[in-house]
Amino acid sequence: MKKRISVFLISILLCLACAFPVWAGTVSRLDDQAGLLDAEQQESLSSTLDEISERDQVDVVVVTVNSLEGKTAQAYAEDYFIDHGYGQGENGDGILFLLDMGDRNWAIATHGYAIEVFTDAGQSYIMDQVKPYLSDGDYNEAFHKFATECDDFITQANEAEPYDVENLPDEPFAVGINLLIALAVGLVAGLLVTGNMRRKLKTVRKQDRAASYVRQGSMNVTRSNDFYLYSTVSKSAKPKNEDNNGGSSTHTSSSGDTFGGSSGKF
Repeated sequence: MKKRISVFLISILLCLACAFPVWAGTVSRLDDQAGLLDAEQQESLSSTLDEISERDQVDVVVVTVNSLEGKTAQAYAEDYFIDHGYGQGENGDGILFLLDMGDRNWAIATHGYAIEVFTDAGQSYIMDQVKPYLSDGDYNEAFHKFATECDDFITQANEAEPYDVENLPDEPFAVGINLLIALAVGLVAGLLVTGNMRRKLKTVRKQDRAASYVRQGSMNVTRSNDFYLYSTVSKSAKPKNEDNNGGSSTHTSSSGDTFGGSSGKF
């Protein structure tokens, strides 16, 4: 009898152990409570978030709400992350983007490895790419932009070092400016080279020094003096080695967990 009970209990425990991962894996990484996306957009964004999260092993989550229920946007995002069991691995690696339509707030909450991946400067850069779409009301594009930027940041951290103050990605506008500068430099260099070649082809040209017009041996200099007129002294300040304020700032949430993140308005 005892043997049968033991086998029965073991069977129940095995079933529960198998069922739990399935339940955890079905938690949606998109919760559009504010209804900003239509069904097709929700399906597309959910697929993108899942693909990035599973490939990079860092949960990338998007949540929209109409009310923060008396909390700050930052606190709401962090509580939502913990309450819904987001975060992969033993450290709960993940990033959550919250949009509050009630007061037009946004917040980013980073946890585990994501704190290292998404530095303060990195989060600011990402939001510089996302906020124009939010302001225009193009929420679908804003969320997809957030997801693809997260993918790029995670890949960068995995393969080299996290994006930070001194190595942020180039802005699209900056890339265009750099290209124009490169073309201008190339054009100037080409003009200088061709101009120099043209000058070398001339056998007779104006001389800058009077001595060039004196026939050799026709004039003897008996006395020569050098007179000191003036000097120019240039001074420049020595560059200071100041802290670049890079890295990620962290704090402890109401649940006692360590989070990084940022928040603002759009």
